[in-house]
Amino acid sequence: MNNQNLASFNTNHPPPLIPRPLNSNSESHRRNCLAWHLLSTRTRAQILEWLSKQPVVLRGDMRVRFNRLREQFKEQRRESAHP
Repeated sequence: MNNQNLASFNTNHPPPLIPRPLNSNSESHRRNCLAWHLLSTRTRAQILEWLSKQPVVLRGDMRVRFNRLREQFKEQRRESAHP
């Protein structure tokens, strides 16, 4: 994705990782929601700045989540473009 805001994601239909969590009370789900929120409302530069301020373990964990959510969203877009 480019440097512009990723709010072009359709937040009405978030990737499956968000609306169908294994456990909606888990730390994992909260981090997935945080990742989705940041992807939906921040620019790439803002996300990178936020990541740089996080502890190393959280930084790595969130990078994985950002990438997974981006891939799920791309897949959703592919499916909706070619039903």
